[in-house]
Amino acid sequence: MRSRAKHRFTLLCTFVVLTALSSVARSEVPFTFTVPQSKVLVKVSDPSFLPDAAASAKPNYFKLSRQEPLLIVSGWLEPAQQYKGLKAFWEGESRSPAYAGPLAPTQVEMLKEGAWEVVAYDVSIRGAIQSNLRAERVEAGTWIDLHLSTIARATTPSTKLRAELLATLRKVQVLKK
Repeated sequence: MRSRAKHRFTLLCTFVVLTALSSVARSEVPFTFTVPQSKVLVKVSDPSFLPDAAASAKPNYFKLSRQEPLLIVSGWLEPAQQYKGLKAFWEGESRSPAYAGPLAPTQVEMLKEGAWEVVAYDVSIRGAIQSNLRAERVEAGTWIDLHLSTIARATTPSTKLRAELLATLRKVQVLKK
């Protein structure tokens, strides 16, 4: 008798935990981000992306992530005059120690996707490939700098990962306040 009660209690606890987790796995409203001095806001309507609470400590930065399949969208809003163009931006980024040695970007490609200027690149990580986009755009006096990334087994074609990242970028809206 006691083991049945324990079993029921375990099932109830499992149900409660799964219910709680399923409610956190999706956002009910679109994510929007802006800063007071900007005349734009960035909107991500896909409910599978959830905000990263730690990122909110930085006033001009946001980070969203989706677990299955893993995809991260993060971004910064800066004054437009700080943006010197895609080539200058990427030259500065690629000089960073974070991109040195085995983490050096490969298959670097500059693209145009709608109003976005994009640098697509890959980073090899033991048995995996991380595909990245840096998407830049100036709108209404604000420089929007996005970083989209995903990771998969090294056997996954980079073109497939980039296509997924570009599809996500196409869904990001920049709206005037």
